[in-house]
Amino acid sequence: MTRRLRLALPDADVTAVAELLESQAPATCSAIWDALPFAGELNHGIWSGPETYLLIDPTIRIAPENQTVQTQAGEIGYYTVEAGRIVDWPDDLSELAFFYGRGARPAMPTGPVPVNLFARIIENLDEFARACDEIRRSGITKIRVEPGG
Repeated sequence: MTRRLRLALPDADVTAVAELLESQAPATCSAIWDALPFAGELNHGIWSGPETYLLIDPTIRIAPENQTVQTQAGEIGYYTVEAGRIVDWPDDLSELAFFYGRGARPAMPTGPVPVNLFARIIENLDEFARACDEIRRSGITKIRVEPGG
């Protein structure tokens, strides 16, 4: 049975469900699943277009697998970078990236960056996308990522 994630945006009263892509990204799926749940602030990307992200524990380090810079609406990626690798970014960074619309391309100030594609939203993408798009205007919102769906 395919494992699923429940993505909850309590301030927007929106919940979506994503399936893990375990055959394409087994190490990423396993590491993310073992670290669940995640809760925190969902930010809107600056350089990536229709993308929101949740910073997670930067000690969660997963090797590249199933990487892409060409995402589709509903895909979820994992990204990490070591401190000092990007100009003006002094700290370690790990994040979950939620691509919610057409034209999203994972990027940092230095240009495109590949993400480990590890999950895809299969339920309630439209409402999740509307809530993510609203973050561009209203600012950060809360998110919880947990097993379920």
